[in-house]
Amino acid sequence: MPAKRWAAVGMVSVLLSSTLLSQSLAEIARKERERRATLQGKKAVVVTNAELAKVKRKPAVEVPAPPPAAAVEKPAAAAPGGGAGPNSPEPPASTGSPPPAVSFPPDLQDLQAKWDKAKEYVELLTLKMGALWQEFNGLRDPNAKEAVRQTISETYVKLQTAQEDETRARREFEKALGESKKEAGPSLWIK
Repeated sequence: MPAKRWAAVGMVSVLLSSTLLSQSLAEIARKERERRATLQGKKAVVVTNAELAKVKRKPAVEVPAPPPAAAVEKPAAAAPGGGAGPNSPEPPASTGSPPPAVSFPPDLQDLQAKWDKAKEYVELLTLKMGALWQEFNGLRDPNAKEAVRQTISETYVKLQTAQEDETRARREFEKALGESKKEAGPSLWIK
């Protein structure tokens, strides 16, 4: 007997929900008719395949070519010997970064400048990779896609090398910084 009662309750609930659903469908149909009536006088823009074929694709981001490695190193080597003295609190002018809050000795400033340039080059290559992938995904011509794919693979190799150089420069800077702190003696601050 209890099974028949549960079946009856289930049937009643299905019938009630179907009547509620039909009422909501009527409301939806009325709202759709109202929406279509408001759009009656407006014109729609239709874009055809012929118009799309005429559109010339351009990359969303254009990344300039990175400077040669020799040109990057020359300003850093020339800056410390220039007008700045060995006790100068500012980093070399070629870094493009604001002066650090802490004054480092010249050898640490050189290592920091080398690390900053390596980070900047990694960021540049990362941006270039993004632009190349965007260009690749936007192309339809297989020959053009192959050329971009080749450029992507070359840039990826450069990016890996640049990331290794950046990691090496960071480690050199941190090692030299740690050694200079050891030589300076214990800190007077109590934590």
